[in-house]
Amino acid sequence: MDHQAYDFEQELKNKTRRKNTGRLIGVGIIAVLLIIVISQSIFVVGEAEQCVVSRFGVINTIVLNEHNTFHQDYADLLTDEITMSGSVSIKNGSGLHFKFPFVDQVETYTSRLYTYVSDSEVVNTSEKKQYYVKTYAQWYIADPALFSLKLGNMASAENQLDNLIHPVIVQAINRLTAENFVSNKDALNAALASGLKTINIDMASRGIEVKDIQVHRTILPNANIESTYARMQADRAKVAQQLRSEGQEEYLKAVSSTDLEARRIEADAVSDAGTIRGDGDATALEIYANAYSVDAEFYSYWRSLQALENAIDQNSTLVLDQNHPLWRDILSYATSNPVQ
Repeated sequence: MDHQAYDFEQELKNKTRRKNTGRLIGVGIIAVLLIIVISQSIFVVGEAEQCVVSRFGVINTIVLNEHNTFHQDYADLLTDEITMSGSVSIKNGSGLHFKFPFVDQVETYTSRLYTYVSDSEVVNTSEKKQYYVKTYAQWYIADPALFSLKLGNMASAENQLDNLIHPVIVQAINRLTAENFVSNKDALNAALASGLKTINIDMASRGIEVKDIQVHRTILPNANIESTYARMQADRAKVAQQLRSEGQEEYLKAVSSTDLEARRIEADAVSDAGTIRGDGDATALEIYANAYSVDAEFYSYWRSLQALENAIDQNSTLVLDQNHPLWRDILSYATSNPVQ
């Protein structure tokens, strides 16, 4: 009896354990299913990514870079396209996004710029001068839905760009003179800007926008090297001469201005010196007048001595009458005090 009671008890424990285990397994399965459903319901778009969401092969949503203004800039060219028809939802911004699980498929595209570089080909300017020119362009996928539907892959995109970009640049160069093409960057950039508009009008319906086109490299054919270098030297010589002329003009202006200022300063100095000299002479005359008025006889005697000092030196001989007023006092003193 004890042995049977023991087995019954153990059986209850095993049954309870199996029940709890079954519950845990059920909870685990539900959790896994929830995780799978949630993972299938969300997707993350990176900072440099754009996405196309399709359901049963039909595009219903596109997620674009937050700075993408392609549909606003080319609205008139995209009127008849699927992304402007209202059947496709357009969202902007990276981060977490939601989709219908198991049914919606997400295809990711980069929003970074791609670089297109053409082969080197001969190009003629308006006067039929030849250059070997290689071009490049910067472009990106602006509408991943149109890109996916009309091009599908990068190889097709490169082929389309090659068929369009290089001919447009060639036509722009064909309208320029050799001088403008080689030396006038403003004229070349204006021609390329016009070509860029033409390219984007054609590529907008394919979901591509070209941001910039430029001449990547220019090589002169041997027949044109000498004449082109001579023209470039002449252009540089012309610029150098102009700079020298402008420098000489500035030099002459500076010298003229300096001379005028020097003459003005000298004239002011002469004027001031004359004024000071006149003031000094007036002061001296005033002093002489005051001295003369104090003792006229002494002043006359002193002036005589000054005249004597200025008139003769030790090698001079004067013959004067003894009554000459200049020497009267001296002679009187000499005769009254004979030398012993």
